[in-house]
Amino acid sequence: MANRRAIVIGSAFGLIASCVVIVLMWYGVSGILICGQIDFMYVLWPSSVFLPGDWHRTILGLIMTALLVMINCLTYSAFALLLRAFTRLKQR
Repeated sequence: MANRRAIVIGSAFGLIASCVVIVLMWYGVSGILICGQIDFMYVLWPSSVFLPGDWHRTILGLIMTALLVMINCLTYSAFALLLRAFTRLKQR
């Protein structure tokens, strides 16, 4: 049960991070995620590097965006499972 919870929480965080970045890009204010030399858009959503320029205008761009959001959710789920496994090892 705890593994399932970790997967759901990781996926939810990945989806929320992707949606926040997409909304900021839609309104053209994704620059607020830059702090010094760090662009937090790529920290929160690493696969956004592959995001095409027409991500919201064409069918291929929409499909690519959906796939990249899915990849981000899988990445955060895997990270949550690894973090859970690490904490279980430390408890023993």
